[in-house]
Amino acid sequence: MPSRNALLRAVGRTGTAVRAVLFVALTLMALTFASPTSAYADFSCDFTGDESYQMDTPGSNGESMFASVNQWEKSGERATTLTDSTGMVTGAVKMPRSPDKYTVYELNGMRGMNWSQTFKGRGDASERNGNVGSGADDCSVMAYVNNGIANSIFDGTKILTRAAVSIKEAASNPSPLAGLYEGRDNVVTTLKKNVLRPAVPVMILLVGLWVFTKWRRGDMREVWAGISWSALTIVAVTAFLTGGNYDKVVSTADSYIARANSALTATVLGGVSGEMQSPCDLDDNAYNRGLRVSSCAMYDTLAFRPWALGQFGDPGKNCIFKNDSGKIEKGVCLPADKNATCDWGRGARCEDLRVRQLVAQSWTNKDEYGDKKIDKMMLRWVPIRREIAGGYDKGDDVSDKKIYPVAFNDWAGKNAGTRVGLAFYSIVAAFIVGLMVIVLSALTLLWHAVTLILVILLPLVATLGIHPSQQKLLKGWLETFIHSFVLRAGFGVILTVLLVLYQMILPAKVALGTQLLLLLLVTIAVVMMLKKLLAGNFTPQVAGGEDALGIRDGANATFEKVLGKTSGAAADTARTTGRVAGSTARGSAWAVDRFANKGRGRAALQKRGWLGQSQREQRKAAHEAAAARKQGPADTATDSGPAPATDPTPKSMPRRTGRVSGSSGQQPASQSTAPVEQRPSAPQPQPSVPGPRAAAPQPAPAPQPRPTMPSPRAAAPQPPATPKQSPAPPPPRDPRGPSGRV
Repeated sequence: MPSRNALLRAVGRTGTAVRAVLFVALTLMALTFASPTSAYADFSCDFTGDESYQMDTPGSNGESMFASVNQWEKSGERATTLTDSTGMVTGAVKMPRSPDKYTVYELNGMRGMNWSQTFKGRGDASERNGNVGSGADDCSVMAYVNNGIANSIFDGTKILTRAAVSIKEAASNPSPLAGLYEGRDNVVTTLKKNVLRPAVPVMILLVGLWVFTKWRRGDMREVWAGISWSALTIVAVTAFLTGGNYDKVVSTADSYIARANSALTATVLGGVSGEMQSPCDLDDNAYNRGLRVSSCAMYDTLAFRPWALGQFGDPGKNCIFKNDSGKIEKGVCLPADKNATCDWGRGARCEDLRVRQLVAQSWTNKDEYGDKKIDKMMLRWVPIRREIAGGYDKGDDVSDKKIYPVAFNDWAGKNAGTRVGLAFYSIVAAFIVGLMVIVLSALTLLWHAVTLILVILLPLVATLGIHPSQQKLLKGWLETFIHSFVLRAGFGVILTVLLVLYQMILPAKVALGTQLLLLLLVTIAVVMMLKKLLAGNFTPQVAGGEDALGIRDGANATFEKVLGKTSGAAADTARTTGRVAGSTARGSAWAVDRFANKGRGRAALQKRGWLGQSQREQRKAAHEAAAARKQGPADTATDSGPAPATDPTPKSMPRRTGRVSGSSGQQPASQSTAPVEQRPSAPQPQPSVPGPRAAAPQPAPAPQPRPTMPSPRAAAPQPPATPKQSPAPPPPRDPRGPSGRV
């Protein structure tokens, strides 16, 4: 035995030593990877490489999943796209005009927003030799891993942004349901021809009968109002449904709403100057400018700026110009040459470092259909790296030079851990913002569908609404029709305000948690605005125009259900937690009963006072007590039988119930009670029962004193027995009412 114990102690000491050696070795390796020096550069670069650079091609980052609307093209000028018939594009699309006629989002989609990284020092990064795999100074495995994690998370942000923008574009078109108009026109024409026209003579005849009845009563004012209503309804509905006038009304209203929202979006999102800045700058006369600027503003707010902040640091919030060219005044980008052109635009967009690197890391639509193919890394990305490092003229020391106001370490990805936090923040912000935008877009599509349904139902509603008594149907239709256009205009205004607030919050110099809190508060405020808008607070009211058709209430109920999903999810979580806690408590009680109480059960715990009764046990005990009380002496009197001849006792007193005895025509035995004060009252009519016919009506008898029940504590005196007599016939019913009139 002593030898065995010694062997065990030796094995234990050996294991402890081995664990200590492994801990020290792994710690040194982790420190080597996390804080490398030039001595370990070659070893780390075997894992990381010298530079981390990614080239995006068309169709990546959600472009192949969510199609975009080519809002930059008119209906008759569509270029060849992947889905030309529907006006939707996925991936690369041919754009025949110059690049400055498109936004960066239209040119490039969600491509190019990858956080690049280099392990070259400033000296090596500024050298003319830019071949990959040369000149690395200090490769960091942890920085490389963090940068990859940040890019992976940011891919989710780009997909969410693409989905929100695509749904918003589908809903913001002036006529998103234009594909259904042909079928709608056929239905409207059929209903007008087969329902409305044959019904007009019939309704005119019914209106004439209505006028005749009102005329006899002398309601001349109502008569003339009804005639005017019927005449106006026939003329207005016939004119609205003739010659496609309803198409012109709907399309014109949608067009003006789109133009108003476009102007508001371009003005508000343009900042102080009223002009959109890079990457969303467009000419003033651009087609669908406001709608396109709104889409690009979402792209700029949710994806482009977070990527620029992670790539360039704090200067990425706005345009980044060289120190000796271009400037920013009051948030407005002023390039050195406003007429400078490039393969991706003109003016500020060409000189903006952010857009330059975006294009250097992606294959744009212009590049896809261009005549020449270029090596973008060597001809676009490497020059950017050299300029940020300080330039490479004459081989001078570049440590003090700064061509761009960007810290080299920030751009090189030395602080890749910060990019991970920014990626998490961006995906949460994209979810909050994108969800609200999707809700607004879904509501816009819903009310476009409501307008479509109202136009189809108009012949049927007008058929009944011609009659003056059914004015509320047609007035309700008119108010809901106006309400649909007001809502669509309001949704555009709210979306614009939402994007402006988001653009103010995201670049603000506050903690990320505070920014998320502000985003939530803004979202809640927008929900409150939507409720007021849907309630009709901004819709002109039509007198008597209630929602007789129920369409408006149905649409509002749909909105309430959508908003209730979030609270419903929270409630489900609470209920699930409660069920888990309840199951745990029941399991604990069972364990206590089985082990601590040695299996004697719940009754033993209740007997000891350790455990109370449940609600079910309390109800069962009350029921058993009530059944035991019912087994005592039974009542000797019934509700309908005569009183006993013997003196009543408290036990034999009849129970007082809500039923009136003597329903068979017999009077119950009278009991002696103390007289009560009589109050005069008007004679009440008595119900008639079969009896002897009276010769003449007699006045109702005077009211008798109301008997009271004796106290159960003392026996009431028994009145002397009286001979049983047949009941007297009731008097006939008095035809006079309480007012004395017949």
